[in-house]
Amino acid sequence: MRIKRYIVLILAVFLCILSFPLRAEKTEIVALKNNLAYDAILTPNLQLEFRLTRKWTMEVGAGFNPFPLDDTKFPKWRHVSAWIAPRYWFCNAFNRGFFSFNAAYAHYNVAGGKYPIGWLYKKVLDSRYQGDAVMGGLSFGWHFPVSPHFSIELEAGADLGYTWFTEFECKHCGAKKAQSGSWFALPKLGVNLSVPLGGDKASLARRCDCEQLEEKEEEPDTVIAEEPVERLDVVKRLWPAVGPVAMLPYTPVINPRQDNMQRLRNRLLRSEDDYEPYTQEMALSADPRNVFLYFEVNVTKMDRSFIQNDMLMDSIMQILGTVMDDPTIRVSHVRIVGFASFDGRQAYNTRLAGSRAQTIKEYMQSIYPLPDSVFAVCNGGESWAELRYRLVQLTKDTERVTPEHVEMINEVIAIMDTEPDADIREKKIKALRKGATYRYLRDELQDIMRNLGCITIFIEPED
Repeated sequence: MRIKRYIVLILAVFLCILSFPLRAEKTEIVALKNNLAYDAILTPNLQLEFRLTRKWTMEVGAGFNPFPLDDTKFPKWRHVSAWIAPRYWFCNAFNRGFFSFNAAYAHYNVAGGKYPIGWLYKKVLDSRYQGDAVMGGLSFGWHFPVSPHFSIELEAGADLGYTWFTEFECKHCGAKKAQSGSWFALPKLGVNLSVPLGGDKASLARRCDCEQLEEKEEEPDTVIAEEPVERLDVVKRLWPAVGPVAMLPYTPVINPRQDNMQRLRNRLLRSEDDYEPYTQEMALSADPRNVFLYFEVNVTKMDRSFIQNDMLMDSIMQILGTVMDDPTIRVSHVRIVGFASFDGRQAYNTRLAGSRAQTIKEYMQSIYPLPDSVFAVCNGGESWAELRYRLVQLTKDTERVTPEHVEMINEVIAIMDTEPDADIREKKIKALRKGATYRYLRDELQDIMRNLGCITIFIEPED
């Protein structure tokens, strides 16, 4: 009856955890887990781990071993256990290394056999012990995300505990021999299969990059800073006056403003004589004609609903369609440059930027059958050239920038000009004035600190 009460209590705890309200956004709040190492000693088990903050989670688990079901058979390793374990993550919750602070309770009835408890406590080989135990300890683990909904976790540590028990004369008989208590130590091993709930590919990417999420988590994804350059007119002031354009087949813009469309056409289309291959030393922001799309943090997929990408991209594709229908001109090059902010590791951001450029190309080819030879897909990597240009321009805005801010900006430019290693450069910038300089940059230059894709279409007369 006592074991049944424990089982009911554990089930009640799990039901409370399952009722924990999940947030509406796509992010991992709860992970459902099973420890294969515990399964190996014939103890079915289940854990729930739920996120408390960016770097803290709480694991609640239970295991129950009723074997052998026949009370005359041995070895006997019956027990029920429950535990709670706050975890501190060195990176982000549900990613990379962590320390676990464990507290557990167990009720047991063990006798005979070497596996598993007999390896540590020889008395169990010839006697039966029934009692309760409490324990606590520390373990270290590493979490390997495999997909948005599956991870593998390795954990090792040790627990120190105290048990009070009744000893029986032999493993076969039931006469009491003594009642006592003692301290003990147990190793803690875990090979956990984890199923994070509520996440998607975007949230997997965010939690897998410590530096990116650390500074971005407080930044609203749908807010842009004040427009410091004219090109933001395209997404903030120009396009609210232009209605959305339907996709395939393209239809005229609702309530068209020909002047607005003409201004975008003049920005987007260039003569082939103006074409030059992109290099990462080029600051495309310096040319107000350049047209930029925006990506969410740590995302390579172009979200049409993000910062009015849909209206801008539909209009770009409509202009491209008119060019392709014009028998007097032809498209010679479509230059696409993908960028990532300098937040996070350079190698990761370089892959991210290249994937963004490729995504824009694939999107355009899904609308019009342009050959690969027309596209110049360029990896802009971390947008250092764009950032430096904008910083210089910002120092010239005396009405907006205070002398202290100018000093902060000049410190950043000095680091950019003298530190060749991009990862070290980032750390030095973030360390300036205990992070105040970086927070200022993030607030003032949110569009650059976001993630960009630039499209330019070059045309020439048809032969």
